[in-house]
Amino acid sequence: MDTTGLHPPRRLAVLVVVALLTTACGSSQSSAAPSGQGTAPPSQAPNATPSGTPAAAHGGTLTFAVEGAIDTLDPAIGYNTNAMPAERLMFESLLDYDDGATIVPSLAEALPTISSDGTVYTFTLRRGVKFVKGDGTVLREVTAKDVVASLNRLLDPNLKPTPSPVAGAFFTIIRGGRDVVDGKASEATGLKAIDDRTVEITLERASGSFLNVVALPFAAVVPTELAGTDTDAFAKAPVGTGPFRLADVEAGQAYRFVRNEAYWNPASQLVDEIVYRVNVDANTQLQEVQAGKLDIMGNDIPAGAWDGVRNDPRWKDQIASLPLVETNFVWLNTGMTDTPIANVKVRQAVGHAIDRANIVKVVGEGRSTAATQIFPPAMPGHDPAFDPYPYDPAKAKALLAEAGFGSGFSTTLYTDSSDTSKAITQSMQQDLAAVGITVEIVQQPFDVLVGTISTPKKAPMTYIGWFQDYPDPSDFIDPILSCVTAVQGGSNYAFYCNEEVDALAAAANVEPDPAKRIAAYQEVQARVLADAPVIPTDHATAVGLISKRVTAFAFHPVWLFTLARYGLSE
Repeated sequence: MDTTGLHPPRRLAVLVVVALLTTACGSSQSSAAPSGQGTAPPSQAPNATPSGTPAAAHGGTLTFAVEGAIDTLDPAIGYNTNAMPAERLMFESLLDYDDGATIVPSLAEALPTISSDGTVYTFTLRRGVKFVKGDGTVLREVTAKDVVASLNRLLDPNLKPTPSPVAGAFFTIIRGGRDVVDGKASEATGLKAIDDRTVEITLERASGSFLNVVALPFAAVVPTELAGTDTDAFAKAPVGTGPFRLADVEAGQAYRFVRNEAYWNPASQLVDEIVYRVNVDANTQLQEVQAGKLDIMGNDIPAGAWDGVRNDPRWKDQIASLPLVETNFVWLNTGMTDTPIANVKVRQAVGHAIDRANIVKVVGEGRSTAATQIFPPAMPGHDPAFDPYPYDPAKAKALLAEAGFGSGFSTTLYTDSSDTSKAITQSMQQDLAAVGITVEIVQQPFDVLVGTISTPKKAPMTYIGWFQDYPDPSDFIDPILSCVTAVQGGSNYAFYCNEEVDALAAAANVEPDPAKRIAAYQEVQARVLADAPVIPTDHATAVGLISKRVTAFAFHPVWLFTLARYGLSE
């Protein structure tokens, strides 16, 4: 999931103390807890309750705000940190995570049984789960055919206005899924409804991360007869199974979600409604929490206000903080073959020219750490000793000279419109100027930025982050640095394609030995960074101000915000 700065609109993830992920290979028919297990460090907010402890239900209206807009509410294509918290109020997948990073059943009544070769997953649906419309009326009960149709739908290349950005990266592991994505078939052969409550999913090969994939919001179950190929139409009148339903929308300002009275787990519904405000800048969010007009900031405390807030006794106890399982990168567009960026030595020079320590200073104490590699510190595969691009301006100049650009060149660096991203890119602009690279910074609203940088040959350089979809190193390779994602509308903003790296990554994902699997991903990381399509710069920490009346607040290690799990004390 993409992010820029700290946690703006597209994807982010949080630092999780996760156990090493294991693969399902070698298990006999089993429903033992799968990979991704672990617990998240607690939020620093004083109103957080211990993980797993339900807060008392007091009803009322919870308010939440984000800087950008929600680009869609269709779970098949919604891939940003503005859309996902809203989607997860209305839609559910077969699996989810608990308050930490342990996979648990959601629409499935239990974890699946898995065949001895790790390729066949059998899920049984909960009884009595209902699809509910925006007006609160029940459409009907969920069946296994809806699960099959929903997964085939997200694989469908004919989704409008765009196909799912993750179909190729995550879901073609399903047998026949690649044929659907390529337009050669309408249904994946590996998806079967055995009866009304039983779903069988067969994979092309064993996978160490498939249960994490099933837990993604993209795999949410939607009603077969309403969710067609027009995602805009479905997003305007979404129908799901979740704890809340979309009651009304004030265009460009707010979405109002109300309690789903037909929800299968009413004990988990802690408030009556959630008002989800959009296009509210972070400074305004901060001021409104301080004034008692907003409950939760959806973006970070602005860098300019950080020292004042954290040192003020009135607010310091209301600060929630958690390092993210996230890496911010400078993406270097390898597909722009007529520019200096196409030269690997130029890209390597950029890596040595950037002073990451200065980025940390610019962002502010306690808000960032320097990044030396693709995998964040809490991600299996992170190697504290690995640093292929230490700050070395002299080496950067030498590489530019070897590439034939000793006199320098000019280029453009794109990023989002936040103050934090502005400060960081200005720091990098100075570093690059010192080695002869003149950079023009272009800031765009996040939704505009994503459209720009996901278009081939449009953005030579980009500063944007990637936040985990799930706690496995494959998530920092497959969706952003593989050939299948180097396409229009994908999340491979470097348009990087190395088939040898793809083959190494595929082998790593099915390696049954946990230690060998991690070593294989470390090799993949080293091969990618030798090509320098991305230069890791920093790892962000989420820092927000939370109203005193919010109970059970904690940043979630995978989802960041879990709005349905928060309560109110008044």
